[in-house]
Amino acid sequence: MRFSEAGYKWLTGYLRTLKVEKNLSPTSIKHRIQALSRAIDEYLRNNLDVTISNPVKLLPKGYSTYSDVDAQMVKAKGGKVKVSEVRDRRLLPGEHEKILAVLSGYERPDRARGLELKGGDALLTLYLLILNTGLRLREAYTLTRGQIDTESKVIRVKETKQWRGKISFRDVPMRPEVHQALSSYFASRPPFERSALLFPFLEEEGVEKGKKGLTRASSRLSFRFRIAFEYMGIVDLHEHDLRHEATCRWLELKDAGGRDMFRLEELNKIMGWKPGSVMAQRYASFRGVDLAQRLWPVQEAVEASAAAA
Repeated sequence: MRFSEAGYKWLTGYLRTLKVEKNLSPTSIKHRIQALSRAIDEYLRNNLDVTISNPVKLLPKGYSTYSDVDAQMVKAKGGKVKVSEVRDRRLLPGEHEKILAVLSGYERPDRARGLELKGGDALLTLYLLILNTGLRLREAYTLTRGQIDTESKVIRVKETKQWRGKISFRDVPMRPEVHQALSSYFASRPPFERSALLFPFLEEEGVEKGKKGLTRASSRLSFRFRIAFEYMGIVDLHEHDLRHEATCRWLELKDAGGRDMFRLEELNKIMGWKPGSVMAQRYASFRGVDLAQRLWPVQEAVEASAAAA
């Protein structure tokens, strides 16, 4: 389809293809349509004699959700009606300990064998790194030794969310848990060259450090985490949920005086979000039980003080 012929009628047909034929989620559909809209805008800016308008701007609100007609067509093809899913999953009590156990080689007595940990403690270290920093999966497993400064306790992260191919870095402070995990990891291996990859996952998967290779490695690592979680009976936990957990841990971190350790602007920097971003609010998944436990000691102290007076 040529840009000059991409009208509203064609666009509605393309939308139906994304829903019925490809059976994508509303979020995935929205990403594709937004990318298409930017491409059409660029075409129109460079072809001022073209009189068509961008048909994406004419789409109604909620265009990515499945209508009743879409749902009937999807079901007729044996597909599933997709809905936008908002992840709000944090680690429950005891789950962290279970994950530590399985990634350290624990074998369930009711299973013939445990998980295959080809990289030794590499997957365990990757888990602790992501959980306590909030690094994106690709940002974590593509780290080189030169990006880790254990003396200054800073990780120089090459960001995966780039703008038009621009290479950018951000500095992420190490929490004690991360420093300890990395120090233990280094002690169990021969010295690294500064340019050497920290983790062996690309080599294990037999892929090169190109775009397709990274996509495959990310998919395989997400799968390995899912298998580890399911092995220990942990339900509905994805690798990316660890980034949500890390965000909440940064937000909940307090200094000696009980004040927030970091300002919101600093958290955006740590997590790789733009200044003024509202992503922290999206990722913040504060459990009601935690808020209640924080509230009641204060209430009890107030009541005790009032009774004493």
